[in-house]
Amino acid sequence: MTQRSVFHKKLQNTANSTVTKFDSLLRLIRAAQPIGRTEIAARLGIDKSTVTEYVRPLLKSGVLKEEPADEADGGRKSREISFADDGSYFIGVNLGVRTTQIGITDFAGEIEEFEDFATPGEPRETMARVRELIEEIFEARSAANCLMIGVCVPGMADVERRKLVYAPNLRWRDVDIAGALGFEKGIEVVVENDSTAAAMFEARIRARHPRAGELSDFVLVRSGTGIGVGIVIGGEIYRGTGIGRGLAGEFGHMTIVAGGKTCVCGNRGCWEKYASAASASTLYLGDRPLRPNESLPRFADIVVRAENGEIRAQRSLEKIGDYLGIGIANVVMGVGIPHVIVSGRLVYGWKFIEKPLREAVNRSIVGSMDGWTIEAGSPVGAAIGGALEVAVDEYLRRGNFLAAP
Repeated sequence: MTQRSVFHKKLQNTANSTVTKFDSLLRLIRAAQPIGRTEIAARLGIDKSTVTEYVRPLLKSGVLKEEPADEADGGRKSREISFADDGSYFIGVNLGVRTTQIGITDFAGEIEEFEDFATPGEPRETMARVRELIEEIFEARSAANCLMIGVCVPGMADVERRKLVYAPNLRWRDVDIAGALGFEKGIEVVVENDSTAAAMFEARIRARHPRAGELSDFVLVRSGTGIGVGIVIGGEIYRGTGIGRGLAGEFGHMTIVAGGKTCVCGNRGCWEKYASAASASTLYLGDRPLRPNESLPRFADIVVRAENGEIRAQRSLEKIGDYLGIGIANVVMGVGIPHVIVSGRLVYGWKFIEKPLREAVNRSIVGSMDGWTIEAGSPVGAAIGGALEVAVDEYLRRGNFLAAP
């Protein structure tokens, strides 16, 4: 049995809390690298000797590396730990309603976008195109160096995180994504809801901060074609329990306007019909029909018009902000987490959205409470960044490299 296998077995036999600490240690190193042992111990609340025990076999096996820091500390050169660059990589697939993106990353977290294409209406055609592009990556980089593939989807994933259960805006049901991308090379595929994936990305970004412990509980509201919510508690994603596992965060289909516009889910007055990036076009046009040869303006077009001073465009974005704030207040009251990050395409119009959003929250009972925060997140994290984060996080969580020969 190899040293890494022995270490893996030892971890499996320890208390669950210890395993969680080890999992947290790997995530912390990846987020804050390079980072010294003293800081790791302080941020995780464990002894420095425990940090040494955890990292020693990974340093010896070459998974991690430890090098002198750039600056001396009190005359003595400190050393910092980071993941080694051994040519390994991860593939992420952001399966969007409009566009599908494929990207690549490594343990350092650098994102390289490979290609994107308009998402076909049929899942079989989409999966065939995704597989074709991934095969091109394998030819260029060697499939043997790919550690895992993460796919984020605009809907619910199953408990095993292999299938898309239902994506309302695509009208897809029961799509075996992992099976469709079942590469003979043995590379595993993990599937995740896109809002949850975006929350995972933001959690890693926040983990870089020395005050990460104070920032570990938050709600991420992802707005694009639809609206989804990711819930992070103690730095960990919450997905629900029992038969509700995977349903946590489906706030986009809560009713905020009784008898309102018909949603693709079959309900009326859903939040995403009024506060998503896709809703901007109907808010912009109002009740008037499209003129001959006229198409619905895209969200990016409306933002540009608003930036250029067009009042109609500005008012449309302000309406989105108002509706978004109404829904966010409901979410905060429902889950009891007062810190919110807004992610997705809406971030590009944040200049016009933020003020009415905050005013709407202030009108609610949340506004009478102290300590609530709302901030703009990363548009990249709501797309390919989230898919890549799913792949890396799952690889670290499984500890595959510990049992490797």
